[in-house]
Amino acid sequence: MGKAKLIKKMYKEVSLLDRSLLPATFVQAAIDSIKPFINIYFSARLITLLTNKAGAGSLVICIALALGINLVVFFLASMLNDYNETHRMTLLDLENKKVEEKLYNAEYSLLDDSDFKNLLHKHEEAGKSRWARFPYFMWTTLQFTRGLLTTVISFVIIIPLLKLGFVRTGDTFFERPVFILTIFIAIAIMAVIILLAAANINKSYLKANEKYAQLDRIFYCFIDILGDYKTGKEIRLYKEQNLINSIATQKILTEGEQTLRKISMRTAKSSSFVAILGAIVGFGVYLFIGVKGLFGLFSIGSLILYCGSFMQIISGIMMLANTLGKLKEIIPLARDYFKIMEAECTAAYGDKEINLNDKFEIEFKNVSFKYPKSENYALENINLKINSGEKLAVVGRNGSGKTTFIKLLCRLYDADSGEILINGVNIKEYTKESLMKLYSVVFQDFKLFAIPLCDNICADKEYDRERLYLCLEQANIKDRVERMSDTENTYLYKDTEKNGVDISGGEAQKLALARALYKDSPLVILDEPTAALDPISENEIYSRFNSFTENKTAIYISHRLSSCIFCDTIAVFDKAKLVEKGTHKDLLSLGGKYSELWNAQAQYYN
Repeated sequence: MGKAKLIKKMYKEVSLLDRSLLPATFVQAAIDSIKPFINIYFSARLITLLTNKAGAGSLVICIALALGINLVVFFLASMLNDYNETHRMTLLDLENKKVEEKLYNAEYSLLDDSDFKNLLHKHEEAGKSRWARFPYFMWTTLQFTRGLLTTVISFVIIIPLLKLGFVRTGDTFFERPVFILTIFIAIAIMAVIILLAAANINKSYLKANEKYAQLDRIFYCFIDILGDYKTGKEIRLYKEQNLINSIATQKILTEGEQTLRKISMRTAKSSSFVAILGAIVGFGVYLFIGVKGLFGLFSIGSLILYCGSFMQIISGIMMLANTLGKLKEIIPLARDYFKIMEAECTAAYGDKEINLNDKFEIEFKNVSFKYPKSENYALENINLKINSGEKLAVVGRNGSGKTTFIKLLCRLYDADSGEILINGVNIKEYTKESLMKLYSVVFQDFKLFAIPLCDNICADKEYDRERLYLCLEQANIKDRVERMSDTENTYLYKDTEKNGVDISGGEAQKLALARALYKDSPLVILDEPTAALDPISENEIYSRFNSFTENKTAIYISHRLSSCIFCDTIAVFDKAKLVEKGTHKDLLSLGGKYSELWNAQAQYYN
């Protein structure tokens, strides 16, 4: 997409996010552009009145008008500045909210895509750097419009002077038309140099900003490490303070200082050169106006007006140059934003509904799957039937495809080949809502949020308190909740509430299990549900396994093979393939992969 099309698209997006900001920005730019000319005009007018020996009444009226117009313009400019600044900052929230809505509705496969994750990371980084994306773009729009209007108004005012510039008043260089042409050429050259200098400054800033972004990540990484009580133990036991301090000093202080020094020197050189050039051009302008004034071609009042307006041209050009340079910083960020918003979620759903009250059969039929950008299969040619009410254990070494099997079953990903059937119908033909209602899942990397405990479990403000406590009891954490200060209304963690409760990994796992039980779906999937539990709690969960999965289909993933004795069938995965299937007794008698895994664990218990 070209820059012009992208800029047009950005203005359209800003209008969608906040309809009033764009017109308010243009109005503020117009008022800000007019402000300096009010004083220039009235100063020239006052000088003219004094030169013509006007009466006191005329002088008082001129001064009163100047003060009154300045007061009104100052009030409007201040009001619009506050309004636009507030709306620019709100624009960032609106922009982030739109991205969040995109993420809420995106398919899991998109969220798990490495390229998309990188876009989100850059989007987040951009939000931390000065003003981000659209707020920064609107500030740049304000400055560009001000510069453009200032330049146009200045040229309109000095048109009579330009006409005089082409009137020959003598034989010297300063009295011939070539002088005004020289001044215009000098202004044009200065404009080009200012543009190049601004581009150089912004290029240096962009490089420095990339470096600082890396240093910021390191800095906040150290803050997270030092502020986390979980890592505090290792830091103290292994005396890692000096190591962390040396890395922080080298990376953040030394490299950061060097980067800052380089960008400061480049900016200083460019700015100094532009300032010297501007002074030379300004001298030429004053000389030109002075020469014409000596010949009495205009009044002293006009002299003030022309001098002020001519210098505003230089000011306007510098504003234009600076804002044009900022686009190099904004455009890549905007492209990332639109890539996020336009990323396609390819999963298509049908219109069939699953009757959750009926029995159902799930079948994997020649299913193979590779993760995006991976050359190796995560699952290869899987054939497996899961009958209604069956308790299936899925076992295997790390990376054998167990969790991928669950992700395909829940349609977080689609199979590359083969098909997954529910009651003989391809999973893609069912509605998304009916599929989500079918499963209650506790993933190994589950997440609890810093909100009240009941909201975590019930995922709704309206909930059945009696059923909530029944699920807490089944997950063996009811007593712990009842001891909390606000029982089920207690906030988890202290991120959003100072009186929140920090819970252990085992307690968190029990709450995640309670959440799955509360959903009460006909198919319960447990991915390592006892990994963080102590042996007693683990045994209690095992003993209750059949009770809380009664009349339900259950899939149980575990590395602890002793848990498999609670299941009807065991599926053994190895190197992305389903290598064995059967009961615990049958698989042991085969002497295959399951027997190997079982004996490897059993020797420690013997």
